[in-house]
Amino acid sequence: MLKLSDLIPLNLESEKEKFFASSFKYNPQFIYKKNTPQSELGKHGKPKFWYLFLAKRILKKHLKEKNLVEQIQRSKVFLNQDEIKSLIEKRLKYYNLENDYGIVFSSNFISRIAVNNNEKIIKVRLPVAIDKSEIEAILNHEIDTHIVRHLNYETQSWFKKKKENDFGPYLRTDEGLAAINELIISEHKLAYKSAANYLAVNLALKKDFATVFNFFYETWQDPERAWTWTLKKKRGICDTSKKGAFTKDLVYFEGFVEVLNYLKKNNYDPSELYYGKIDLKDIDKAKKIGISKNLILPKVFTEDQSGYKKAVNEIIRNNLI
Repeated sequence: MLKLSDLIPLNLESEKEKFFASSFKYNPQFIYKKNTPQSELGKHGKPKFWYLFLAKRILKKHLKEKNLVEQIQRSKVFLNQDEIKSLIEKRLKYYNLENDYGIVFSSNFISRIAVNNNEKIIKVRLPVAIDKSEIEAILNHEIDTHIVRHLNYETQSWFKKKKENDFGPYLRTDEGLAAINELIISEHKLAYKSAANYLAVNLALKKDFATVFNFFYETWQDPERAWTWTLKKKRGICDTSKKGAFTKDLVYFEGFVEVLNYLKKNNYDPSELYYGKIDLKDIDKAKKIGISKNLILPKVFTEDQSGYKKAVNEIIRNNLI
């Protein structure tokens, strides 16, 4: 089974220095504990034409509407490590989880914040690069979605029995719902990040590291951000001058669209998506087996259900119509 930890290059920092010293032209030559074949890196599938079309439309709309990049960069107020820790602990306490999950800071992490439910830890990358305006959306994504869905999963009679009950992969629904919950409090409610990542995976399957980086750099005008997002597409590949990609980011955008369509058909109510870490296609199957009565619903929904539904409707209008 592929672990994300296996895709962290052993020489990450030295190759990053070479890349930046080359004015973003050098293609990193990564070394890993073990090599991963492209067949494994590409297990999440290939980009689909309709999603590529939609992703291009969303990104074009974002670039047309956004403020000047220089103004955005000047307005950023980054939180420090103590502030991040305090805000995560506050959200965990809301669910009485302050003693159940640990918070680990490290410069070795690739994602800014990520949850590991098996180890019960929340990983935060150093140096911290989280803007004050982003943290609530990130907590909606990581805690209100990934952790809460996992908590409910642990209470079900089919916990760790999904294979024998013929449940499908859950990742698209998990990440799609997380992307929606992240957008709920956004002013513009446009899934431009997921759209850009979808397009970048398509590019990485055909081109080298430097080309993908250039795509992100032209979009964000932020070299650190472009480096991190390109690394996520090219991780697992030793010689990044070659085509190929880790295709996990495809499921975020595809799941986003799938879950939006589900919510549209179900009165914009995500409650049944919180039965556990299951695909939305398996909801009826889960009902037949039996659902725990002690389900937890997320703060992002319960504190203002009408506001949540209104926001989802706006997200649908902005992204799918």
